[in-house]
Amino acid sequence: MSVLYSLIASLNFAVSHILIRRGLAHSTPLAGFAISIVISVVTLWVMVAVSMPLAAFWTHAIWYFAVGGLFASGLGRWLVYFSIDRLGVARSIPVVSTTPMFASIMAVIIVGEHWTLGAFFGTVMIISGVIVISRTHEQKAEWRRRDFIFPLLAALSFSFSASVRKLGFFIDNLPLMASCVNATTGLFLAIAMVYGQGGPRKVLTMSRSVFAWFVAAGLGNTIGMLANFYALSTGDIVIVEPLISTNPVLTVVLTAIFLRDVETVNMRVCVGVALTFVGTLLLVYARAGG
Repeated sequence: MSVLYSLIASLNFAVSHILIRRGLAHSTPLAGFAISIVISVVTLWVMVAVSMPLAAFWTHAIWYFAVGGLFASGLGRWLVYFSIDRLGVARSIPVVSTTPMFASIMAVIIVGEHWTLGAFFGTVMIISGVIVISRTHEQKAEWRRRDFIFPLLAALSFSFSASVRKLGFFIDNLPLMASCVNATTGLFLAIAMVYGQGGPRKVLTMSRSVFAWFVAAGLGNTIGMLANFYALSTGDIVIVEPLISTNPVLTVVLTAIFLRDVETVNMRVCVGVALTFVGTLLLVYARAGG
């Protein structure tokens, strides 16, 4: 089931990226981050209210999920938006897409998982494919080399969060509760950042159409996050994270369909898709063989 959950997460993250891009055309990364995380928190708390007792939160695992949320739903998500704003998609995505490599290394060191040869080569091929795809898009905006620290920090944040959350699942395997705590922690960071930038009236002023894009993106991201947690609760990080990292490939496919005025798909994209697809097959085979 971890493979299925991972692919569901990948698809929903890809849809969320398309929706966020539409909204960011007329707003800011912080606004998109704040609105999307609010939608995640509200949706997940409603699900918790109708499906599980609040006593489930009385566990030591909550601290692991809270720390994981600070680094993933909070810091990581904002860093991705910020790096795209500073560097553009073409330069930031390849760096962020190194997440599965860092996550796998941290999983071996922190969690004690095993990295098989098939999983290693699958991870390398997925990262290679994503990099090839991401580098096909032209970026005309000015950028500075030192800004590469932001997508790198995003990749490290997501990677560290995966291992911390996995440790929490060793204590209590409650993906819905974990997702709720994860998003809520991210919301606290979003609130602090919004007030640090002048308050809601300054940061969150936007048109109804932009607000709708961010709400829809928040719902897609929530489904992806929940599927991600269910995947981590049933499978190894060294398998789950590389599979979820295929979402840029799906984003390219959706871009070719829904964002033709923004992006183009060429032969280099096809090569990247092929590399990622083969890498995914290797990971699925490694999971089945393990």
